[in-house]
Amino acid sequence: MRSTMLLTYNIVPQTQDDYMRFMINVFVPMMQSIGLANAGVWHTVYGNYPVRLLVFVAEQAEMTHALEGEVWRDMEIKLKTFVTDYTCRVVPFQAGFQF
Repeated sequence: MRSTMLLTYNIVPQTQDDYMRFMINVFVPMMQSIGLANAGVWHTVYGNYPVRLLVFVAEQAEMTHALEGEVWRDMEIKLKTFVTDYTCRVVPFQAGFQF
């Protein structure tokens, strides 16, 4: 069975450039290295919703193992230095958009 990790947050405006470098050069590659496949990135332009939604998918056992590891903890701590209103949810995989 597959699981989906949904990360939602708002980017701190003053950190936008550093955030983008971190995401492209560090965060996404590290998530892939621990077995989480990026399944999408969405940016909210209008409405009272988090600005960013990141989606990662993996088999349930891989997701559990990844989330228990030090790499995930370190990456989550670093991500939180660039964002506010952060949430992380793991839900059963469904094809299509999940929020």
